[in-house]
Order: sequence, then C-alpha cells, then structure tokens
Amino acid sequence: MKVYINTDIEGIAGWVFYASNSNLSVNLKHLERMNRLLTNEVNAAVRACRECGADEIYVNDNHGCAYNILFEELDPNCRIIHGRSGYFPSWLPLLDESFDAAIGIGMHAMAGTPGAVCPHSCWHVTLGNGSELKLSECTMFAALAGEKGVPLVTVSGDDKIAAEVGEKIPDCETAVVKYGLAAQNACSLIPARACELITEKVYAGLEKRHSIEPFKLPGPFKLNVSDRDPAVKALEQDMSGNDLWRLMHDACRCFGNKWGDQSIDDHSWRYPDSVFQ
Repeated sequence: MKVYINTDIEGIAGWVFYASNSNLSVNLKHLERMNRLLTNEVNAAVRACRECGADEIYVNDNHGCAYNILFEELDPNCRIIHGRSGYFPSWLPLLDESFDAAIGIGMHAMAGTPGAVCPHSCWHVTLGNGSELKLSECTMFAALAGEKGVPLVTVSGDDKIAAEVGEKIPDCETAVVKYGLAAQNACSLIPARACELITEKVYAGLEKRHSIEPFKLPGPFKLNVSDRDPAVKALEQDMSGNDLWRLMHDACRCFGNKWGDQSIDDHSWRYPDSVFQ
C-alpha cells in the first residue's frame, strides 16, 4: 500500500497564533517547538500507516517555507518531500495514480470560518453543473487527489475543518485535536493524546479506504481564490478550464508561486536568510 501524507501546521494540537517571520530568539524557539509537535503528529500518522501494511509512505512538508518537519526524527520508513516553497514541480509533488490513500495532518479551516484557528485560503469553484462550492486547502487537496483517483481517508485539525470535511467527504475519518474558540484561541488536546487520536483515526481511515470514494469534482470549472478575506478575490476574473489541477496551479501564481520553475539559481534566495528577514 502506498500513502501520501500532506501536512500543514495551523491544525496541530497546541498551535494558536498566525506565524511570524521574526528572527527574535523567542519566536525561533516557538517555531522549533511547533515544528517538533508537527513532527510528532506526522509520526503518529506514519505509525498507523505501517500498522495497516503500508510499504511506501510519502510525507509532503507543505506549510510556509516547506522545511518545517524535523525529518531526522521521522520514522525511517517514510520519505520526506521538502525544499524551497513555491518552486516544486507542483503543490503536491509526486502525487499520482499509484497512491492508494491520501491523509491530511495539521489541516486548518478556510478563510472566513467563524471560530476557526488561523483560518485562511478559500477556493471559489463553479462546477460544470453551475453550482458553486468553496474549498479550503484541505478539501482542495482532496479534490486534486480525487483527480488522480486517490481517496482522502483521514484528516487531523480543529473541529471547524473536521466539519467541512465531514460535509463534503462523509466517510473520511477526522481527528479533532483542538476546538477553535477564535482566530488565535483554542481548547486543545494535550499533544500526546492528540498523537494517539491521530494514530487511531488514520488506522480507521486506511482500513476502510476501499469504501471511500475519491473526492472528484465535475468540470468544466471556473476558479478564483482568496487569502484571508473570502469576500476579496485575488484574481480580477475567474479562470476557466477542464483541468482542475492546472487551474489551481495557474491561479496560485498570483501569490508568487513558481511551480515547475527549473531556472538556474541566481543567488537571490537562501535559507534561512530569505525566510527570517
């Protein structure tokens, strides 16, 4: 069995504040602490994958700089996808039809969700039948995985993202590791308990993966995107087309992403200087 784990960080137990790029020592220590909590939650998911018989496990470090997970502390039976954010071949590198299941760890709610922890990003999608749908990063992940025939079987995050996933993909398992009270406030499980819950829910999701339909949306599509305010769309005009994967990537170029750019390095970007300025 081959499993793809897509990660973010705002949805982990204990995370409540929007991220800062300050290089003050207190912020750097905080980020290291949060990165360790994320790493532990990923390990909890990997543990369940192995218990279910997965022999290939790919972990996509997909938050911010895409270099957050302490990979030296990961279960050695998985592989890590990481590097310069926005310059991968795609938003979901290596995800294809060969995967049996997809999992989201540390997922957050879409922009404008009342009471959610650090809500942001909202995809405005008009489907081929004319109906309109809003997607979070998590359910966009599910939709793109669905384009490849891969079902989303488990998601971890706050109760608000769990509610959206439950509405759109009812059979997907959800591990609610915290309850959102406001944009930067939550009632959270203690990390050790959160990891136990994630292992339990990932195992349950993988066990019933054959009965979970891929979240495949009917095209053709019209697409737009918002950052923090869902009422403010980033594109002056909706993008249209039949290929949701391509539309999503083309739309995100408005935020400076350059997926697929293979140009020679010009010395203008260096880690960590370009992240903590």
